[in-house]
Amino acid sequence: MKDYYQILGVTRQASTESIRRAFRCQAKALHPDVNSTSDAKAEFQKINEAYQVLKNNEKRRVYDLRLQNGYLSQKIYYHPGRSARAYRSPHINYNSYRTTRFDSDNYKPSAFEKAFDNFLLFFMLAAGLGAIGFGIFSLTQEAEEGTNPFAGLVFGIVFTGLLLFLWERKRRYMS
Repeated sequence: MKDYYQILGVTRQASTESIRRAFRCQAKALHPDVNSTSDAKAEFQKINEAYQVLKNNEKRRVYDLRLQNGYLSQKIYYHPGRSARAYRSPHINYNSYRTTRFDSDNYKPSAFEKAFDNFLLFFMLAAGLGAIGFGIFSLTQEAEEGTNPFAGLVFGIVFTGLLLFLWERKRRYMS
């Protein structure tokens, strides 16, 4: 269990200045360039981690709350006023998961994507025009009791209009 105050050798009521002095004193002795022991790098990382938390008033406040509740070993990734990236684990490289396809202004869809989009457009357009045709056909027939002969026509017109509107917006966005 890590107690950052014990690692730096200061009390919990220590000022920021005394924490800085304690860190510098230990850093001079434990820095890997100065100390050639095998565990010098690990010890230096521990004191650096402790200093990074205790020098920041907000991180220190959150850490003190964790100490009161018994959560000594958890690192603090809270950075007030920052985006959600501040809460991410530092051990995962999130950039390796990010694709630049939609982040870039010069994204060009592949030939397969274009062909598939066109296939979907024409398939859905055929469905919309079929609904319009069925609506017109149902208007020419004698309506059964309790049915609305305009429902198919209205659905077909709305569906086809919405499809063409969204397709045009997509085309403008992608160009």
